[in-house]
Amino acid sequence: MSSGTQSGGAHIPADRRADYKPVHAGDAKDRRRAETVAISKQSKESALRSKRLKRDHSFGSLPPSRQLSRDPSRASLGEAASEGVPPGAEAIPPEDVAAEVAAAVEAVKGAKPVGSDICLDAVRRLRQLLSNYDEPPFKEAVQAGAVPVLVAALQPPRIDGTALETIFEAAWALTNLAVGEFETVKAVLSAAPILIAYLGGGSGLPVAEQCAWALGNIAAEDFEFRQTLIANGVVRPLAALVVGARKALDAGADDGDPALSAGTTAAWALSNVLKGAGKEVGDVVAVDGALEALVRLVAAAPDHLSTEAAWVLAYITASHETHLNRLVTLGVVTPMLTRIAEAVDQMLREEQDGRALLIPLLRSLGNLAAGGGAHAADQLLGLDAAPALEALVVCAGTHHHGLQKEACWVISNVAGMPGRRGLEAVKAAGAVPPLMKLLKESPFHVRKEAAFALANICADGGGGTGNPDTINYLFAADRDALKAMVSLMRSADMDAARLGLQFTEMVLRLLDTGVEAVEEVDGIDAIEAVQYSAAPPELQRMAAALVDKYFGADAEE
Repeated sequence: MSSGTQSGGAHIPADRRADYKPVHAGDAKDRRRAETVAISKQSKESALRSKRLKRDHSFGSLPPSRQLSRDPSRASLGEAASEGVPPGAEAIPPEDVAAEVAAAVEAVKGAKPVGSDICLDAVRRLRQLLSNYDEPPFKEAVQAGAVPVLVAALQPPRIDGTALETIFEAAWALTNLAVGEFETVKAVLSAAPILIAYLGGGSGLPVAEQCAWALGNIAAEDFEFRQTLIANGVVRPLAALVVGARKALDAGADDGDPALSAGTTAAWALSNVLKGAGKEVGDVVAVDGALEALVRLVAAAPDHLSTEAAWVLAYITASHETHLNRLVTLGVVTPMLTRIAEAVDQMLREEQDGRALLIPLLRSLGNLAAGGGAHAADQLLGLDAAPALEALVVCAGTHHHGLQKEACWVISNVAGMPGRRGLEAVKAAGAVPPLMKLLKESPFHVRKEAAFALANICADGGGGTGNPDTINYLFAADRDALKAMVSLMRSADMDAARLGLQFTEMVLRLLDTGVEAVEEVDGIDAIEAVQYSAAPPELQRMAAALVDKYFGADAEE
């Protein structure tokens, strides 16, 4: 649909490649960024990935501290400790856990020097208490003063094997504390500068990874915490760990390689840090080889690493279009399309695994379609893209609402690309039938995205003003579908209300029996609901103009 004003005062901007909503380029970027943050809040996968508790599965339960004995052959760094539990030892009763935590904190305070065997034992004991309950005693630990003693344990006067294990255990304990409630995480934030200092890898990749895990948990809690981490320089060392994972992958590392593991955790933490970020994305781009690493990891890394890299890409592609265009130049589109098609095949066999990768890939692809320019369009709409576009249609036809929503959003952005190439591509992929079904049967958040996609198709692609043949074919006889579109005007969601009003204008103008059809689905009441509601004045004026033109005095002349 064109960006010019249509009859009745309604207009649909040409840059509805990001939901028709943004009229200006700056708004389009903000919309992509907001959508990327919103998906983290709305989808079950993202809720599960926001914070991660690291448990110690070597224990079924913990005995009281007086019964704990340390195995002389201490577990190696990065593995769960394997202390012996005397036969017949009983688990700590829940009512005694707070006292045990307080005792463990006091033991760490008194274990000198930091980094010694006795200090390691005490820190490990405290960490175990924070790793082995359905509801770990985070609040009790903070109240007992755990955070300062753990921060002290991160700073041994000399570095040897025992000191490194102490650092690792302290970082692990802080990682789990950062899964707690706001005030608990706020207390852990004081450890951030030291945790960031260990990201450089000089103390080994297991320590760097554990610190990245702790920082990712902190970042997941609060925007202000993320800003504090960014101010302390967290972005670049996390990105550097991702680059290291790419180097390990290119060197033939297998899935258990420490660099791949550290890169996976660092990418996850980085995606948490970048939620809601703006210019900070530039710190990622500034790291030598970071964008190339992300492209390579999405293309060829194991699924869990590729998924985390794709989340980072989702935030980068939602930021400044300079970064987005650079990714296109680096060739991100082709491997992304390939991975989407592969992930859909995997999802059909093992639903959860493929779906976890699809969500961030679809988010990135939608951003590329919205703002990647002509170069991105050529790659998105080439012959090699057909399997991925067909995979989008499969996603729209699943029973997973989050995936349906994302697929519709991408289809909408592709259909709204300049000209008719995107429109023809989504039609050839078979997108229209599932979109019509979702429009009539799905929950609001999915129906809204399906409506945007269908509106772009009816508009005849980006810049189009409407195709009467398409509108008549889809909506002339399907009153349920027309009612679903028109009823958007009654929504409290102003983006949806705007779309419903704009689409109704197109129907009145182009459908052979437009006036009668709109009346039949209670369209007049819906238009007046906008006209006399608390909608923005612009929408009120648009609604009033439609009533006058098609149903009022102007229509009688």
